[in-house]
Amino acid sequence: MIQMVTPTDAQKMIQHFQEYFTIYEAVLPYLGSETNKKLIIEQKRDWMRKLRQTEFPVAFLGSYSAGKSTMINAILGREILPATNQPTTAFPTLIKKGQAEKAVIYFMDEQARLELWDSFVSDIEKKIGQNLQRQEAIGKHLMRIKEAVQTYQQDTEVAIDQQALIKLQALLSNWGNDAYKGIKEVTLSELRNYVEGYVGAIYVDKIEVFLENLNLGDDIVLVDLPGLSVDNKRHEEFTKSYIKEKAKAFVVCSPHDKVLQGKEIEFLSKINQQNSTIIERAFWVINKWDAANSKLEQTQSLDSFKAQAKAYSFSINAERQFQTSAFNYLLLKLVSEGTIDESPNLKEGLGNLIKSGIIKEEKELNQTTVNSFLTHPDIITFSQFIDSLFNYLNQGAKDEFIDDAKKELLQIIRILDGCLKPLDDSYSESTNPEEETKSVEINKKLRSLIEQLKQKATEFSKEIRTTQQSSFWQESDTQAINQELSKKIQDINRLDLLNEISTGVDMDYNLAKLPYILDKKVELTLLMRKRLISVIDSFFIQRLSKLLTALEIINPEYLPEEMMEKLEDKLCERDISMRLSGLTDALFYQYGSELQRIGLNLKDCQEQELSESDKLLRTKIRSDKLKEIEKVLQMYQTELEEFIETIVIPLNQNIRRTLENHTEDLEKELLELFDNYQDEITKKIARNINLDAVIIEEVTKQKTITDSYVRLVNLRRAILENPEK
Repeated sequence: MIQMVTPTDAQKMIQHFQEYFTIYEAVLPYLGSETNKKLIIEQKRDWMRKLRQTEFPVAFLGSYSAGKSTMINAILGREILPATNQPTTAFPTLIKKGQAEKAVIYFMDEQARLELWDSFVSDIEKKIGQNLQRQEAIGKHLMRIKEAVQTYQQDTEVAIDQQALIKLQALLSNWGNDAYKGIKEVTLSELRNYVEGYVGAIYVDKIEVFLENLNLGDDIVLVDLPGLSVDNKRHEEFTKSYIKEKAKAFVVCSPHDKVLQGKEIEFLSKINQQNSTIIERAFWVINKWDAANSKLEQTQSLDSFKAQAKAYSFSINAERQFQTSAFNYLLLKLVSEGTIDESPNLKEGLGNLIKSGIIKEEKELNQTTVNSFLTHPDIITFSQFIDSLFNYLNQGAKDEFIDDAKKELLQIIRILDGCLKPLDDSYSESTNPEEETKSVEINKKLRSLIEQLKQKATEFSKEIRTTQQSSFWQESDTQAINQELSKKIQDINRLDLLNEISTGVDMDYNLAKLPYILDKKVELTLLMRKRLISVIDSFFIQRLSKLLTALEIINPEYLPEEMMEKLEDKLCERDISMRLSGLTDALFYQYGSELQRIGLNLKDCQEQELSESDKLLRTKIRSDKLKEIEKVLQMYQTELEEFIETIVIPLNQNIRRTLENHTEDLEKELLELFDNYQDEITKKIARNINLDAVIIEEVTKQKTITDSYVRLVNLRRAILENPEK
C-alpha cells in the first residue's frame, strides 16, 4: 500500500500559502508597478488547489499514437483501456481504486457542446474567410456552412481540408439524442464499445474507470490524457488545465520515431519555463522500441531524444528515462498470468513478439517459459520502469510534492522580501517620520504637478508638429479676400478719388500714382493679416486656448497667480499674430514693385487709347472722368487678384514653418516657466495640502509594511526550520 501525502503535511503547507497571500494582499496597494513580480506571485495560487486535492494524479502525456493507453494497461497487467490510433476517440480517462469494477462515461453538457460547435465553425471560418457563426436552427446552419464551403471552392478553385466540417456534421447529427447525454455506467467489458466505432464518441467528455484490485494506493489516480492534436478542443483544454492545476506526477510518452515532438512537448516547454522541477521529476518513456528496424535506428532515436531535451532545456533525470515496448510486455505478462485468452484482440498480436525477435514462434510461449522472455533487454526495461514508478509513488512522491510546493513558496517569499525590505529599512532609519512624510508628500505633489504641466505643453507641441495639414490657405480664402477687395473698391467715393487724381498738371502722371492712392484705401496687407489669423484659428489658436484651459484645471489651488498671468500672456494670439504679420510683410516685399507695375499698365492703357483718338478725345475723357475712373479701378482689382494667386503656394509653405517655429519656441518658454516657479508652487502646496490625511495614510502604510515584513520573515523561518516530512 502506498503511503500518500498526509492531510497534516498538506494542510501545513496550505496554511503557509494562506499566510503568504494574506501578507501579499495587505501590501499589494504599496507595491507600485511591479507587474512581472505580481504575475509570478499570482501564478502560485494554483498550489493551494493542488495541495487541497486528496487524490494524487499521475498524468500520462504524449501524442495520441504514443501508446499511453497500452502503457497503462501494461502497468495494470490487464487490458482495461481500449487502445486507439484515432484522435477522434481520445478521451481523458482516469483510473481509480473502487469498491466495484466499472466504467463511468461522462457526456458533455449543453454548454460544452455549444463550445465545441463554435470551435468547428471557427476552424471553417479561418479557411474560407467568412462569418459562419450560428444564428439559426441546426439544419439551416449546417446547410449555410456547406453552401459557403462549396461556393468558396468553386470561386477559388481551391479544395479545403473538410475535417472540421465532417466533425461538425457528426456533432450535429445526434444533437438531441438523449443516449448521449448525462452519465452512463458500463462494465469494463463494455468499455471498448464506447471507444472503437462508437457513434456518440464525439459527445464523450471524460471516462472514469474503477478497479477493485488496483496495486496502488487509494488516492493514486492514473490519468490517460488526450494529446494536444485531438479533434475535440475541449479535450485539448482538459489536458492543458490538468497538467497545470492537478497533476502531481508525470509520465511523458514518445514513440521511438518521434521522440519529444508535437504540441505536447511545446506545452511542456512552457511549463518548464515556469517550473523546471516538474520536468526534473517526470518519467520519460520512449515506447514502441521494438518497432525500430535496427540498432542504428535505436541509437539515432536516443541521440534525437538528447538533442531535443537540450533544445527545450529539459533537465531529465537519467534514472527516470526508459526505452521499451509496453505492448510486448503486456502480451508476455498476460501469458505469464494465463489470462491472454480473455483478451482476444491482444492475443492476435502475439505475432508482434516474433516480429520483434523476442520469440521465434508462438509455441515457445507458455506459463513455464514466459518468465525467461520477460528478462529480454527490450522487455525488462518496462519492469524497471514500473518498479521505479511504484517506488517513487510509495516512497518519494509525497516528499517531492511537498518539497516542490515549499520551493515555489520560498521563491515568491524572496520576491516579496525584495519589495518590502528596502521600505522596512527606510522606515527604521527615520528620525522624524511626521516631518519627513510632509516633505515627501509636498515633493511628490510638486513633481506630479510639474510633470503634468510639462506633459501638456509637450503634447501640444507634438500635436502641432505631427498633425498632417499641408494646405492652410484654401481657395475659399482667396475668394474671401477677393470679395473684401471688391467691396473695398466699391466703397471708394469716385468723386473724392477724382479730385485726388485731378490735382497737378499732368493727368497721365496722376493715373500712374493711382495704385498708391488706392492701396491706402484698400489696405490689402491688413486684409491678408486678418485673414491669416482666421486661417490658423481652428488649427492653432483654438489649440492655444485649449492648452491654457488644460493647464488651468490641473490643480488651480497650487498654481501661482503670477505664473497663470504669464501663461495667459504667452498663450494668447498676439505673438503668433505678430509672426504672421512678419510673414505677410516678407511675402509682400515685392508689393511696391507690383503697385508700380500696375501704375505703368494703367498709364500704357491710357496712352494707347489717346494715340488711337484725335486731340479732341482728351477733352471728351476729361468731361467723362467718372467713367474713366471706373475702368481704371476694375483694371486695378484684376491686377491685385492675379498678384494674390501668385503668393498662395509660398504662403502655405511659410505658414507651416512659422507655426512649427513658434511652437518650438513656445514649448521651451513654457517648460522654463514651470521650472522657474517651482519654489512658488511648493509654497502654495504646503499652504493648501491636507497633510493630516496624508500623515494618517503614510502611518498606515508604514505600519502595514513593517508588520507584514515581520510576518514574512517569520513565515520563511517556520518553513525552513520545520520542514514537512
